[in-house]
Amino acid sequence: MNIIIIGSLLLSILQSILFWDKNLGISVMMFTIPTIIFLIYILEKNKKIQDKKAIIFSIPIILLSSTYFIFNNTFFRILNIFVIIILLIIMCIYLSKKKLKLPEFMYNILAIILGSLESIEEVLKFFKPRKKENEQKNDPNLRKLGKSILISAPIIIVVLLLLISADEIFANMFQGVFTFLENIVSVPNTFDLIIRIIFIAITFMIIAGFIINLIAKNTMYNQEEIEEDKQEYKSGINIENMTINTIFTILNIIYLIFSIIQFTNLFSTIGNDPNFDYANYARQGFFQLMFVSFINFIIIFIAKINKQEKTKNETKYTKYMSILTIIFTIIIIISAFYRMSLYEQEYGYTYLRLFVYFILITELIITIPVIAYILGKKIDLLKTIITITSTMYLILNFINIDNIIAKNNIDRYLEDPEENEIDIGYLITSTNTDAISQLTRLLNTNDQKVVESVKNYLYNEQRELEIEEMDFQELNLSKIEAKNALSNIDLRIEEEKNYEDFR
Repeated sequence: MNIIIIGSLLLSILQSILFWDKNLGISVMMFTIPTIIFLIYILEKNKKIQDKKAIIFSIPIILLSSTYFIFNNTFFRILNIFVIIILLIIMCIYLSKKKLKLPEFMYNILAIILGSLESIEEVLKFFKPRKKENEQKNDPNLRKLGKSILISAPIIIVVLLLLISADEIFANMFQGVFTFLENIVSVPNTFDLIIRIIFIAITFMIIAGFIINLIAKNTMYNQEEIEEDKQEYKSGINIENMTINTIFTILNIIYLIFSIIQFTNLFSTIGNDPNFDYANYARQGFFQLMFVSFINFIIIFIAKINKQEKTKNETKYTKYMSILTIIFTIIIIISAFYRMSLYEQEYGYTYLRLFVYFILITELIITIPVIAYILGKKIDLLKTIITITSTMYLILNFINIDNIIAKNNIDRYLEDPEENEIDIGYLITSTNTDAISQLTRLLNTNDQKVVESVKNYLYNEQRELEIEEMDFQELNLSKIEAKNALSNIDLRIEEEKNYEDFR
């Protein structure tokens, strides 16, 4: 318990040093790595690790944390915070539990989140005086010393910082050490310091509660009642086989008709009818098709875990219908992909359109383990899907999506500026410093409106980057590269040039 308390306190102080009043940068990785190491150490020490292979989930977590150092994409900087937390929870579940079915997996996610909040009470109990006979077995002096340090350290730091800010002579006595501490802590006033300490305390309780919930007995995550729930899970879903097979049969007939239409109208006659707006046709169909493919995966999964007794013929029929549904699902995915490509060729790249491609490719890859699952191969389908999804999400993070959107839209525009319009407003408002190297290419175009818009944007970015002083916690390669790229370009507006010439 002492190790959990001390480690949680150190992590909460570290997060305050790295994140308080700072932009996210290399700090995310500096916090993520020690957090993972500490979690694995505590689980190993308490003999809670059931599957060491689950440590592999730490790789995508660390890689995602490194994106805050490498890139500067606003969308992913927000989304990745939640993804990192979710992956961390998934890693802990697979580390501490044996093979899980989907209902158990979902239950454990809720149990970790809610149980962590419930376990905060146990954290608070640690600081209350206890009078138990079994406590004599522990070293009372060590426990007292640990509590004394935990309680006195924040008070001492607060007092020293206040005295340093109040008296210059006193501050000079600690100039070397406390100059460094002040740069790290950077508290402008007493109120800010108090708020910061409150956040440290809240973070400490959440981290400690999370770990206690993982390892302690009879917590929401480890409660004995879960065994009763598992018996319910083993009973599975009971649906009449005729119902499932009827659904499969009707759906596959519908999909067959749909596939014939796709091959005869969309795939084979594309571009032959100049009066037909294929771009809008593609836009109208994509979301519906993606939703249909999700439904197919759910139905196949339900059919597989259905515990209703069935004959050999029923089993074979369900298997064949499931495989046929997967084949039609692949056709649907290809159709959706093709439709989106038509729309993208007409209107260019955006975040949504690129995300569409990745979702469809991910679905297509997932069909492989699903087919193996249908054929009865021993495969942890849930874990496989999580692995595939995490890998694809990592790729999406590391392809530099801002740069790709800007490059492809600019390439498309420069090929034929008169025919192909460019949504310069979207590029300026939606992309960040990751796309600056591509936007500089537009400075040499003949469209003065485009040149003026880009120049004003780059000029403002250049000024912001020159003014911004990054602390080590905020270090970001994208901003550094953008600053260097813009330093070699004359972006001064005409008024400034005329003023300098006049001088």
